[in-house]
Amino acid sequence: MKNLFRLEKNESDGHKCTVKRRESKSFLPPRSVEDGFFQSWRRSFKKSTLISEHNPQSTEYFRSMAEILRMRKDHVISKSCIIHPFSMFRAFYEMWMTVVLIIVLFYMPADSAFDLYEHEESDEDDFEEELHSEPFRPFSFLIRVICMVDILMTFFTGYPVKKRRKVVMKPSKIAKHYILSIYFVSDILSAIPEPFFIKNHNTQRLINALGFLKVVRLPTLFFYASRSAEILGIRSVTIQVIKNILITYIVFHWFACIHYMVPQIRYFMYGEVLAESWVIKADLPELDFFSKYVVCLYRAAGCIFCINFEESQVVVWEEKMIEIVTFIFGKVFIFYITVLFMHQLLNQRSLEIKYFETISQVKAYMSQKHLPMHMQLKLLQFYDYKYNKKFFKERNISSLLSDKLKGEINLNVCSKLVQSVALLAHLPQQSLEQVVTYLKAEIYLPNDLIIKSGSVGDCMYFLASGTVAVWTPSGKEVCHLQDGAYFGEISLMIKDKRRTANIVAIEICEVYKLDRRAFKNCFKGNLELLKMLEDVAAERLEITQMFEDIHVKAFLEK
Repeated sequence: MKNLFRLEKNESDGHKCTVKRRESKSFLPPRSVEDGFFQSWRRSFKKSTLISEHNPQSTEYFRSMAEILRMRKDHVISKSCIIHPFSMFRAFYEMWMTVVLIIVLFYMPADSAFDLYEHEESDEDDFEEELHSEPFRPFSFLIRVICMVDILMTFFTGYPVKKRRKVVMKPSKIAKHYILSIYFVSDILSAIPEPFFIKNHNTQRLINALGFLKVVRLPTLFFYASRSAEILGIRSVTIQVIKNILITYIVFHWFACIHYMVPQIRYFMYGEVLAESWVIKADLPELDFFSKYVVCLYRAAGCIFCINFEESQVVVWEEKMIEIVTFIFGKVFIFYITVLFMHQLLNQRSLEIKYFETISQVKAYMSQKHLPMHMQLKLLQFYDYKYNKKFFKERNISSLLSDKLKGEINLNVCSKLVQSVALLAHLPQQSLEQVVTYLKAEIYLPNDLIIKSGSVGDCMYFLASGTVAVWTPSGKEVCHLQDGAYFGEISLMIKDKRRTANIVAIEICEVYKLDRRAFKNCFKGNLELLKMLEDVAAERLEITQMFEDIHVKAFLEK
């Protein structure tokens, strides 16, 4: 989502603010020449922690720039060290934590499961020695330190209350809100950097297993990813696709780790791993990490999809329990993915569904009115061209727009028409916007009579797309007019002049009608354009009359 408003507009917006401000937008003390590097860095950092209009969340919670500036000023005056959740620092921090959480959600369960079982490969004497300590692992330690820093960051960051549209910045309320949430306990237990103060290897294994609690941060990951995508301008559809793929793989990955972890939990509790365990029967301890992971991933996928493998039947009760849980979760997960897919499909096809519902109503209407077949086909052809198989209520949408916005939309919609019609190209921008405002779109089907000769002319037409034929009153075809042409101007230029020709649609035509009153308002001040129209009208009248005379003479001779 792009920012809805800015205090300073770009040059393309047409406004350069020249009002002198008595204080800066950040409301921080002005920089001094005597300030050193540390003072400058401190001021820049403080500015980045204030609410920013460039953060998309600011425009969701606050309706005006004045409100944002007021929030920023109050933050500076309070001299609080709390980081505003809608600041640019927080926005970039969430981008960073998106990457970190993805790594954590994949690394911690894999580290807890596959790294622990490596000790079973050693002989008994060596294993007894290894029970006392575990070697220092820099990457694991770094991940846990980052998680601990994130806990501290949460205590120093305000949080929004969506229902009340306010932001809580009081430290005591922030701490209470975080500690009483489900995230605090899981964050603490999964972020303990154990190698420095825990020497017993069994305890280390238990602490590593607590990394599975990080799964509760999955909604936080998707929240951060969505916010980061808004700032980076990534399409929401792309985010949804990536989100669904990521959810699916995380589920498979976590169950693969859990299936391998269960026999190790038994060893931790009872000091043994049964020979009947599927891990032992599959000789997994003898394989390298990648081979173990693929086998476990394959088994987890089978359980999730409720596929039973005869070669790996389980007899140990713990493994039976985890298979039952996986089967149940798999059924729920498949149902969830199916509903999610159908929801996405229906959202994308909602306009098409509405269109076919409308067509069903139209068919029922035609059947009830006993319309002839050729009329039914024309009606269906009209709806197909008008809505292009996507039904929407244009009047309901446009009724909420301001006149200025309507004018800009009309000008954009008619841009192709303006470019193709030479007459409109000679109009100044202000007159062009006025003309476009008065234009009324109409659709004519093949063989529809657009203008009938001899009738009173009260409008002219601009042909946006399609082809029309010009016929004399006696039935002689004069010419064809195509995209960008205009017709019907003769009766407007010559007073009390009736229509001089028949205009018939050869194919489906989209035309824009300009009535007499609007014509006078738009063209009366442009004498050069009126002269051009008069010349074209006189020329067309002469040509039509010539063809009419020739055709009548030939008819009388016959």
